[in-house]
Amino acid sequence: MVFKKRVHELKRKMLLEEASKLFIRDGYANMKIAELAKNTQMSVGTIYATFDSKESLYNHYLLAQIDYYFEMIQEQMQVYSDPKEKLSVIIKIKFTAIIENKNALRENFTDPTFFLNIAHNDSLKEMYAYLAQNIMQPLAQMYNCTKDPLELYFLYDGLILGAMKYWLLQGGDLMSRVDDTMDNFLLLINKESL
Repeated sequence: MVFKKRVHELKRKMLLEEASKLFIRDGYANMKIAELAKNTQMSVGTIYATFDSKESLYNHYLLAQIDYYFEMIQEQMQVYSDPKEKLSVIIKIKFTAIIENKNALRENFTDPTFFLNIAHNDSLKEMYAYLAQNIMQPLAQMYNCTKDPLELYFLYDGLILGAMKYWLLQGGDLMSRVDDTMDNFLLLINKESL
């Protein structure tokens, strides 16, 4: 039984790794399950038995990306002590994630229900709580802002989403918008404290 479980997990990992490459290269709509089957030398049936649907596979891809970048954020939070520096770092990491996964995310950012399929995931909730506690709470204290740190995180996330949507539509250099995005968020916090 343990052997079967390991084989299943290896298949799952292999499929997810290859699917990630295809989502990044082709985007969700253009990613073909048949090509994934060919590249992994697994049947289409095996893929659907493992992930149920293309949407489920995509959601697992997103969660794997979130886990990867969350680990990166946690590592970087150990390096910095100033809440503003931490905020700048997470903006850079989020923008990097968007740039690296641009094709995989492009068509879904116009959908207002984009994150509803994965929003209740435990690792996502853990990330929200971590960022609220380790970045938003110290920033709120610094600016005497009385808003709940989790609510501040979602306000920050809205600014990030807006910057990303603008970049996806208009192009340009997303990384050049880090300081502007951070300044806008800090202005919002400062306004809330007045």
